[in-house]
This record gives sequence, C-alpha cells and structure tokens, in this order.
Amino acid sequence: MKKYVMLFLIIVLLMNAAACKNEWILKTSGLKEATQTNQGVATEKQVEDVEYNKDGIAAKYPKLISGGKEKELNKWNRIISSDFDQILHIYSFNPVPEPTPVPSAVIPVILDIRYDIKDNNDKLISILYLAAFHNPYSAHPTDLVYTTNINKINSSRSRLGDTVKINEDFVKDFRTWDIVTKNENEEVNKAINDYIAGISDEDLLKGFQSADQIGSKNPWSIYSYYTPDKLGISIGVPNYIGDHVELEREYTKLKDFIKPETKILP
Repeated sequence: MKKYVMLFLIIVLLMNAAACKNEWILKTSGLKEATQTNQGVATEKQVEDVEYNKDGIAAKYPKLISGGKEKELNKWNRIISSDFDQILHIYSFNPVPEPTPVPSAVIPVILDIRYDIKDNNDKLISILYLAAFHNPYSAHPTDLVYTTNINKINSSRSRLGDTVKINEDFVKDFRTWDIVTKNENEEVNKAINDYIAGISDEDLLKGFQSADQIGSKNPWSIYSYYTPDKLGISIGVPNYIGDHVELEREYTKLKDFIKPETKILP
C-alpha cells in the first residue's frame, strides 16, 4: 500500500511541475495571440516579436509562427525580414543577422521602429511600420511609414499594382478617400489637404505605380496596406505637416478597381 501511495504522490508532483513549466513558457515566450475574423470564421493567429537593440536601433518586427505549413511560414518570414533589412539600409544601418539582447550600457536611440499588423487572415498579412529617425543634425525627428503585404495564397509580396488597377480613374477616386490621420490643429489638416491636392494626377499615377518599394525607387514614399474592410495608402508629406498621411477606402467602393484575379481581398 505504501508503494502505491508513494507512486501516486510522485505522479502528482510531476504533473504539477509540468503545469508550472507550461505556465512559465506562456508567460515568457513573447507571443501575441489575437482572434480575427476571416469570412465569418474566427481563426487564432500567433505572432512573435523579433527585437533589436543595437548601435542606436530600438526595433521590432513580427515573425509568424503559425497559420501555415512550415515551408510557407519560412517564405513569409523571409519576406518580412528582407523588408526590415531594406528599412535599415535607408538609414545607413547594416542588417542585423541575429536578434540581439538589450545592451548593458544605455545607448541613445537614433532609429526606433515599431509595427502594427493591420490585417492577418488566411489569405494575406499586412504590416505597417512606423520608423522614427532622430537625426542628431536635425531639430525634429522624422516619422516615416513602410509596409509589407504578403499574399499567403502564393507566398509572394503583394504591391498596390497587384491588387488594383492603377489608372487615371483610380487617381481621381483616390482624391475622395478619407484621411484617417487627422491632426488636432485644423490648419495642419488644411495644409495636408492642400498638399495632396497640389500633387498632379501624373505624379500620383507614377507614385502609385512605384508604390510599396522600400527605397529610392519609391520617391513619393507611397505604401499600401490592408485592413479587414478597407484599402489604405500612406503617402509622404513634408515634415511640418507630419511626414506622412494615411487615407483609406472601403473595398465595397473599389469594386471597379480591384483586379478580378485578386483573391486576397473580400
């Protein structure tokens, strides 16, 4: 009888130890869990932060750890990390090959990069980065937007021209979109409207055609992103009116422009 009692106590202790270990893993893994809806079906997505703290960089970008087969996840994550490296190149920072720990010495942050996942479903993931660059020779930091959009169906990068027809009619429609980055100062809002109105149709057309390329091939700093029900476009503006502005339009109002072969939008 004593042997059975001892065996029972050992099993209980092992179960408690395993439970404590699992709880510790959940608390320290850094995973973000979010429930999103895709065509009425709730699906759980897990994203892990990849953090960099080195040489004046304080940055995060996402790593997908579920929602697809291992081969697909590897392709998606290569696109994400490649775009992150391109952002670093813009500011003359070399790509960081491995995640780095927080340094023991405090180094002033020159480049701060944070991300926001605008949508993540079975067909696409849309990531918006906000990069704040503190140039020691400038009186004010610059806040610029970059995006990464991935077509999960064929594991490829998706640019604006891959999903919508970019033509003169699209440019005219864009001028009616809602500005979602409103400023508390109405004079600034007016300046934003005036600035966008002052961009010629020809320049906007060229800007949309070169959108979503991180680097010098995108002179207007135009980046697209996707929410569950809207297409968003970020466009670079002068520093005195905010560095960037985002405009959005419902997919239901863009039916004439969404390409028939596009399968990642509702």
